[in-house]
Amino acid sequence: MRGCSFCDGNAQYRDPVTGQYVCLVHARLEVVAAGRRPSALPLTVRPATAEDYRRIGELALHFWGETEVDCFDRKYDVLQCPAFLVCDGGEAVGLASYAIEGEWNAVVLVMLNILPDHQRRGGGWMLLDAVRGEAKQHGLKRLLVVTSNDDLPALALYQRYGFCITEILPGRIAAHHGGEFPGLAGIPVRDEIRLACEVPA
Repeated sequence: MRGCSFCDGNAQYRDPVTGQYVCLVHARLEVVAAGRRPSALPLTVRPATAEDYRRIGELALHFWGETEVDCFDRKYDVLQCPAFLVCDGGEAVGLASYAIEGEWNAVVLVMLNILPDHQRRGGGWMLLDAVRGEAKQHGLKRLLVVTSNDDLPALALYQRYGFCITEILPGRIAAHHGGEFPGLAGIPVRDEIRLACEVPA
């Protein structure tokens, strides 16, 4: 796992032009043409096994600095949640952690992240497909996810996939963390954005 090219933070993205690794604070947004980096081998997705939870903990700490996630007014520990891993060869390079919430008729997507060297290769879409398949197998009708107001790449991915914004909770994330803090491209992280996607029958 890589650090930011500009500070001591963990890299969340990689600049496709310069190859520099950047944390949220040093990332910038721009409009570019669609495309993916070529890869010698396609990514694969598989369910996590008990042996994978050390790696899941490493990924959670890299991206979030913790293994517990608050969403939909519940606390989830990714070390206790089922997950799918996206792999490059034999290496787990990203994950989708989720929780079955039968009373909501839904699967909650707790965490979805992919390491910078492996982004822009379709792994996020593959993980969403895997979680949607899990919801379908359990006869559940919706996928639910929470993101922050600054996470524009996640909002783009989720909405392209079919998620719709259902609720915005102003100040929720800032209150949880004791105040605003810088997010993607320096956007202050404040608000919790909730999204839902229907699972086709």
